[in-house]
Amino acid sequence: MQIHIVEEYLTGFGPAMSRLFSIPWTEKSFLLVFALVGPVIYTLTILGLYKKIPIAGFIAWFIFIGPGVAEFTHFIFPLLEPDIDPSNINSLTQNINGTEVVNMPNYYYKTTGHYYFSGMYTAILPMIFGIYAIYRLTKGDRLKTK
Repeated sequence: MQIHIVEEYLTGFGPAMSRLFSIPWTEKSFLLVFALVGPVIYTLTILGLYKKIPIAGFIAWFIFIGPGVAEFTHFIFPLLEPDIDPSNINSLTQNINGTEVVNMPNYYYKTTGHYYFSGMYTAILPMIFGIYAIYRLTKGDRLKTK
């Protein structure tokens, strides 16, 4: 999972999303959420599951589906036209809703000619664990009901 976060950080995922959807997501806020707070939530969820705390199961499912299965969206993002200057191949710095977002890369396939979006190379890694966890949990439920 952290390998995926490193790829996203090195290739400007937060600012790329800002350019794509015209949202104020800076590199600092990306790091705060995914590199610092995310691992704390994952660790607390593991401890909660170990101690059989019900809310931990809900959070685990959120993690399996969100940062797990939904990573396939990385393969769709290069096809979406950015809200901010889609024909300009250069990184931009712009104020979005009062927040300055620097170095917003453009990964739009029609502009770059390359099929890539930040985090796409390693997006499959969290998907493997998310899909496997869902499979194991639903397989276990089927066995209990027979």
